[in-house]
Amino acid sequence: MGLASGRQKQQVPGMGATAWAHPRLCRLILPVGVFLLLLCFSSLRLPEHSLSACILGGRPCHWFGETPSNKEDKEKEMPPPASPPTNTTGAPLLPLSPADPQDQSNEFHIKHMQRAFTASLMPSGQILIWEYLSGWKELIKFMDSLGAAFGLISRETQTKIAIMQQHQNGPQGPHYHTLQSMVNFELAKGLVGFQSLPAGHLPSGCRTLLRLHRALKWLELFLHKLGTSEDRDPSQMCADAYREALAPYHSWWVRQVASLAFMALPSRQDLYHIICLEEERKARTILQATVHSIARVYNITHEVYAAHGMLDLP
Repeated sequence: MGLASGRQKQQVPGMGATAWAHPRLCRLILPVGVFLLLLCFSSLRLPEHSLSACILGGRPCHWFGETPSNKEDKEKEMPPPASPPTNTTGAPLLPLSPADPQDQSNEFHIKHMQRAFTASLMPSGQILIWEYLSGWKELIKFMDSLGAAFGLISRETQTKIAIMQQHQNGPQGPHYHTLQSMVNFELAKGLVGFQSLPAGHLPSGCRTLLRLHRALKWLELFLHKLGTSEDRDPSQMCADAYREALAPYHSWWVRQVASLAFMALPSRQDLYHIICLEEERKARTILQATVHSIARVYNITHEVYAAHGMLDLP
């Protein structure tokens, strides 16, 4: 064994240090190449398959995801909420100022997101799905503002929202009013799909919302770190939140792509400006109130899934 090892370490004449650096170079080129390839594909509109279906925590992680057909995948307009958001959960509700537009523009407003998640939690503990999805739509605007590297995650999130809205607008729509009513209905009808997704069927609401639930924890942790840390690099904070919340559900190559995407995050000051257009001290206060609202919704959703043994749905 010692002789063989010594022979393996012997340097081949003429190759020099380049030969030893070659494996290290390959390890760097592989994730970069995959990342660039996925960015190229993400610029195309693929009607039936999504290259990023596993980004939001699908398990196992395949090249192609579980998405409905092109006609079914178009997002339908949802009716307006029955009542405006109110602070019924004990979470601090950020007031809207005259400078905050009320229209559905593509510009991100953290106060709209915070109010949507606060309104999704009823005093009884029920999670209103329409308001929950409204909060996610604001999060999509936030991810879109972070640059093209987050395009894959943003696009897959939109796919999941479209699936949930198809359930709400379908013949069984009343059962998809709250998280709890959806879970009870799909369990009673055998629609959850504990082992696999039935061929030709729209993914169940429970499976779809679980992907959003996992990703919500990642964004909650990132916003919390951003609002409490004074000197850490945002890229590192985002990567740490990802490793804690989502990485366990992803394959090696997805983790490499994600780590490269985080490196493209804006600076701390730029992020504060994107999030709330305020100076740092006020931005921290707004972030803490938002994280509080998201955490309350996340914790109750997690309890519902855990109570029915659905935290590890494939």
